Amino acid sequence: MAAKTYGQYCPIAKASEVLGERWSFLVMRELLIGSHKFNDIARGLPEMSRTLLTKRLRQFEAVGLLERVKGEYFLTPAGEDLRAIVFGLGDWTARWMLSDPTPEELDSEKAMWWGHSRIDTSPLPDRRVVIEFHFSDDQRRYWIVVEPALGASICLHDPGFEVDVTVRTDVATLCALWQGRGTVAAAQRGGRVTFEGPRTLTRLMPRVLSISHPSVMGASPEAPRPRIYAG
Repeated sequence: MAAKTYGQYCPIAKASEVLGERWSFLVMRELLIGSHKFNDIARGLPEMSRTLLTKRLRQFEAVGLLERVKGEYFLTPAGEDLRAIVFGLGDWTARWMLSDPTPEELDSEKAMWWGHSRIDTSPLPDRRVVIEFHFSDDQRRYWIVVEPALGASICLHDPGFEVDVTVRTDVATLCALWQGRGTVAAAQRGGRVTFEGPRTLTRLMPRVLSISHPSVMGASPEAPRPRIYAG
């Protein structure tokens, strides 16, 4: 079957043919934030079928946006050149279009997956720090493990380490905060976020868990990438 085209000799039309299909921008987002393995890309897109994800990756490979090396996916210079466009679109949407999340948009696992690599770990001591998350409206628990040499990684199961700080909040609050809608300090003052642990660490949490802008997630190739804790 021939690829669908707009029949226009126009750069915007050509770009739409490559990126305009459903899920294409989100697949590119996952590649730009540093997900190379198929399962990691899929983890950031849990509602997308794996069959469609495979199709989109093959389409990107066919037009020269990525290449597959030993079963992993890496952006070509053409794909990497989309970084400013993809995250610039995110900037624009955050500024003009982003409202409070709807119930169907709230998911604790997605929030933790997208957010854990975007926190500011620089204030933390030069040792392993474990931050546990409890949600009032979701029984699932999550752990962010911060290690000096590796940065932050997410645990979906108890990693077995002593917890340094426990964060208590609700999913909507965390999603809003990690999309730049309000500050952690204000949410703490309002009782929507609380911290338990040594004062030396809890006082750092408003800074650690703050994300200055949504597109810090992958605005540069040096931005930390999402990572499942592997022990």
